Amino acid sequence: MDFLNFFSIYNKFIIISILVLAVSSLIDKALAIGIIAVIFCVAFTMFFILKIEEKNQKKMLGALFLIAFLLHILIVLFLYYTKFQPFSGGFGDYVVYQQQAEEISQRVGSGNFSLLGIDLDHYYPVIVGYFYAITVPSMLLGQLFNAWLVALTIIFVYLIVRQIGGSQEQGFLTGLIASLYPSLAFYGSLLLKDALVVLLSVIGLLLTIKVIKKFSWQKFLIFYIVLTGLMYFRFYIGYALMFGFIASWFLASTFDFKKRAFFGIIILFVLGFSPQLLNHGYYGFKDLKTFLNPATITYFREVGSVPTPAVQTQSTPPSEALIERRMSSIVVETGLENPFTFTKNSSLSFIYSLLGPFPWQMARKRHLFMLIEIIPWYFLFFFIIKGAVKSFRKQYRDILPLIIFTILVIGALSLFITNFGVITRIRMPAFLALLCLLPFGSEKFKKIKIPVLEKYFK
Repeated sequence: MDFLNFFSIYNKFIIISILVLAVSSLIDKALAIGIIAVIFCVAFTMFFILKIEEKNQKKMLGALFLIAFLLHILIVLFLYYTKFQPFSGGFGDYVVYQQQAEEISQRVGSGNFSLLGIDLDHYYPVIVGYFYAITVPSMLLGQLFNAWLVALTIIFVYLIVRQIGGSQEQGFLTGLIASLYPSLAFYGSLLLKDALVVLLSVIGLLLTIKVIKKFSWQKFLIFYIVLTGLMYFRFYIGYALMFGFIASWFLASTFDFKKRAFFGIIILFVLGFSPQLLNHGYYGFKDLKTFLNPATITYFREVGSVPTPAVQTQSTPPSEALIERRMSSIVVETGLENPFTFTKNSSLSFIYSLLGPFPWQMARKRHLFMLIEIIPWYFLFFFIIKGAVKSFRKQYRDILPLIIFTILVIGALSLFITNFGVITRIRMPAFLALLCLLPFGSEKFKKIKIPVLEKYFK
């Protein structure tokens, strides 16, 4: 019955997919297999969307997912076939991940499941490698897999908006805007772990809000698993989620004081083991001790992001990559010798991480691509602030996790990272958290007409 229901709703999509598959099989084998994988991902996702009881929301989520997935599939195809890479020149982390994933795929295909000899920083290439093992080891397949992860992220952005009091239309509009978020569209369509990091972040935020509003051990267990996964793939984003959860629990839980304190003590004890499972120490004290000291902070802020070789003569000129890193960095001295100077410089660095890079900080023409993101962001940020103020007055419990998480993420960036290419990648979870507040910034957002909503969902 579910299959018949699925086919009756999405029969046009299925027919068009089959026709596109037939044509693509004549052009590119990897593309044909990629389309088969896309159809499977769509069917898998739609199966769960169709389980939603509310008919209107079911249609809306289905349409939003398909729009987001199609958009990012087109971006993947553009990036793959044009080799468009204005920033790293075609030599980014995704090249290394592809090589590792191919080797893992070959081993799995020959019945060897060992990872010995493969220099892995994390298991993202392993996930991609197993995906290649059941498809083909083409980077196109890995990029399409990431496009699916991004489309799932958009679903959870919609669910966060609904959870904090937004309407279906507001959730849909926010999801569309998130789909067009340039950094997510670009980095999420490359073979990078960022798509997985962003997905885990928004799932963790949604679960945080749900646990704060109505606690259950089942929700907390799922949150714990998501948190540990996020901390594994990007530990400082995981720390932001963990400490944001703790702060939100004690500040915004709906429990009375005694219950909040009792459960809070248990939660505090249990959460500390999440980073310890990943060898970061209980509550990450091993990492915090390493990173939160004056020498380390000064190095990252003033030296680490703008490396200067100790030995460099006319016969050994700086590499292109080194020059690019220098020209893509904004150095703000720590000023740790004076509390006032440190506060002032850290605030400036925070502004750069949240709103930068500013046009006058872009040293190369290729950096102007960032204006596609920055200029709309200034406009949206104004309404995000208004939405945060309005929502905080009415329902601070709902939005507090989003605000605390954003402050912690941007704070970590401003403390350690000066390269704005890296900043635009890492701040994506924080930007998505803020975007969820956008529809509450003006009554006009409720009056915006979206043709697809007007035609199909009324």
